[in-house]
Amino acid sequence: MNYSIGICDDQIVQIQLASAYIQQIADNAQVPITITPFCNSAHLFAHLAEHPLDILFLDIDLREESGITVAQHLVKEYPDLILIFLTGHREFASEAYDVDALGYVTKPVREEKIERTLHKAFTHAYGVKSQVMTPHLVITEENIKKRIPLSDILYIERVKPKTLIHTQIRVYQVYEPLSAIYERLDDQFIQVNQSEVVNKAEIYAVQGNTVILRDGRNLSIGRTFKKNFKI
Repeated sequence: MNYSIGICDDQIVQIQLASAYIQQIADNAQVPITITPFCNSAHLFAHLAEHPLDILFLDIDLREESGITVAQHLVKEYPDLILIFLTGHREFASEAYDVDALGYVTKPVREEKIERTLHKAFTHAYGVKSQVMTPHLVITEENIKKRIPLSDILYIERVKPKTLIHTQIRVYQVYEPLSAIYERLDDQFIQVNQSEVVNKAEIYAVQGNTVILRDGRNLSIGRTFKKNFKI
């Protein structure tokens, strides 16, 4: 499994140094990687629009822009991107972790400083790639894109103005209509009425016009959905 790694720093020397260390660590671990350098966020976002990155080493001080601000945009648009900050400013550590950065490597960069964080990033990236290969639903909640494995979804209901996606862990709330979400689901899901869609695996029994879920919840089968209702 190849990992695509980006390094965004306004100093070419720092990019070259970090690249050399990262490549050496990856070679020692026999992990295939591709490294792409970026001198500013404009180049970074242009690249991401066409080519995904698995891991990004991002400098906090990018001359006229803040790496923290860049990171805030990244987590909204690319939630699977693993962020690691490179910086000479220790005082920004708390802000770095506020945007869910995996690591914080201080300058001057040394191989031993990067190694532990990079191995951790490889583990996280492997998990993300494995998850991507499973069926999932991509939504936008609070301006952040999120991926929900279809197998985690119990049922979905429309409670205007929101659509609520009930999973084993939590309830996601989006402003998309139920019909738009239903179109992106597979045949494991069935719409039972105008406002509710259910995962067939969660159906315990069907009694007349009532669907009984494993958690005891009862859903009514709408008249127009009855004839196509098959589980």
